[in-house]
Amino acid sequence: MIKTLLIGLWVCIVALGSSYFFVQMNNSSSAHAPSEEEVEVVEFIKTDMVSVPVIRGGKVQGYLVAQLSFAVNKAETAKLPFEPAPYLVDVAYRALYENSIVDFSRLQPQDLTLLARKISEGANAKLGGEVVKDVLMNEINYVPRDEVRTNWVRKK
Repeated sequence: MIKTLLIGLWVCIVALGSSYFFVQMNNSSSAHAPSEEEVEVVEFIKTDMVSVPVIRGGKVQGYLVAQLSFAVNKAETAKLPFEPAPYLVDVAYRALYENSIVDFSRLQPQDLTLLARKISEGANAKLGGEVVKDVLMNEINYVPRDEVRTNWVRKK
């Protein structure tokens, strides 16, 4: 009889102790949770497909076809007096067009990182703040000039 009573008392103590422990853990984690003002909300702005000519030595070598997504700070874009999407496309187009370092016919993974960083820095400079957090390459394709279809030109 005493054994059963002690086992019941032991179970009650363990249950109360674990409940107290989990309530304390829950309170301490909510105390350290960032407030809504501290949380940075990120939204994605996806561009349309952009076709950029690749010019080397004064001649068109091919075309770079790309679609990008920009991870932007939603609070910062709300402060802008204009829609940021056209400016983001402009910066991306200029960065791809002016880039003489990257050989798009032999694209390397480190080239994409360099290109994304250049686009992000240019966009932040153009928008006047830390608006763009990251640039994501949804699609990027290089089409050599010889492989471009010209259906509208009839060859004789």
